[in-house]
Amino acid sequence: MSQMELNRIQVLEQSLGGLITTKHAALVLGLSERHVYRLKARLREHGPASLAHGNRGRKPAHTIPEDIRQQVVQLAQSKYWGCNFTFLSELLHEYEGISLSPSSVARILKAAGISSPKKHRPPKLHRSRQRKPQIGLLVQIDGSHHDWLEGRGPKLVLLLAVDDATGQILAALFWPSEDFEGYCYLLFDLVTNHGIPVAIYSDRHTLFFSPKGEEDTTVEQQLLGQQRPLTQIGRILNELGIQHIPARSPQAKGRIERSFQTLQERLVLELRLAGAATLDEANAVLKNFIVRYNKKFAVQPADPVSAFRPIPSHLRLDHVFCWKEHRMLNPGYTIRFECKAYKVLNPKGAPVIPLRSVVEVHKLLDGRLYVGWKGNIYPLELLNVTSSPKTKSKAESKASTVANEKAGTTLTRRPAQDHPWRMPWKPRRPNYTTSTLTKSLTSFT
Repeated sequence: MSQMELNRIQVLEQSLGGLITTKHAALVLGLSERHVYRLKARLREHGPASLAHGNRGRKPAHTIPEDIRQQVVQLAQSKYWGCNFTFLSELLHEYEGISLSPSSVARILKAAGISSPKKHRPPKLHRSRQRKPQIGLLVQIDGSHHDWLEGRGPKLVLLLAVDDATGQILAALFWPSEDFEGYCYLLFDLVTNHGIPVAIYSDRHTLFFSPKGEEDTTVEQQLLGQQRPLTQIGRILNELGIQHIPARSPQAKGRIERSFQTLQERLVLELRLAGAATLDEANAVLKNFIVRYNKKFAVQPADPVSAFRPIPSHLRLDHVFCWKEHRMLNPGYTIRFECKAYKVLNPKGAPVIPLRSVVEVHKLLDGRLYVGWKGNIYPLELLNVTSSPKTKSKAESKASTVANEKAGTTLTRRPAQDHPWRMPWKPRRPNYTTSTLTKSLTSFT
């Protein structure tokens, strides 16, 4: 029994012996007189043991069984290692059929000496920016370099597009590197599935903003109001009428950075459980995961009206999301692109392009090539041009030289000793030393 219960027995025995009144005993014990009468009757009939609580020594009905505790500890150290307590509670309910609250999981693991892998730092005080009121007003895009497959496959980059108003992942893609083609597929998925957003928020990567300054802009770009040359991604956003906003720091686009932090905890485990080891397998897992992620973490916007704009009917998206370069139309209606010659075909009804005009070469994502001129699209035909020895490229001549040397067909030629190349370009002057002057004077006298 506890010390409080022993003191209570002593006061109740004094009241039963007539040493103190019931009112005084209630005042000393801090109880009501009615409860003191009840305790005195229980002590008189059943003795001091009756004052102890009836559930003392019993296990509560809601106690977690010991085998469940051991199973949770084992799964946390093997199958679900690296998970925080909240995520582990969700995984146990979804995959193992064990329904435990995050606090119960935390108590079990802390009792076993397992701490949470997530460090809880005190929050930094900063001025937070309010969310946009409508979905589609601002979309943040970025890439995360992380060991997503944990050594089971190649290094991948997760490209993400997150809505600022809701925190919803609008488009996601695993890609080998953070390059133009990956962001082109990401933006194409965003536009085709949701529409054209009002603004895109990204970092100052050279894929989005050219490192060249205003002094490198052409006259045409200055007339269009461009302050610096557009990159291929910037050109795509400009053709779609999307405002491109640069972020000055990672904290400025904290919405997508926080999403990356959550995905690096949860998506890595989903990929591990699915056994994904290739790019296609990782994208298949990502597609199913994004649906559950948005259902759990996305919030409702302040204004339910969407700000996404529909795709104009005159836009051909395959000729917007492509690589474009300018070339001059040569005589014979030919152009040069990537060290190859192509002939521009004139489709029926299309205007004839004047010679020496500057045209746009469109390289689509599937590798097809076209020429664009004043809103018209012209197909190209590859020409098999045999290069003469005089016009052979340096790479080809170097390769042939190396091949001949390996075959032993070239001989090393060295100039003769009296060859003009071995002669000095300045005549040698005599070295007038003391001995030379003495001999010359002697011969003179």
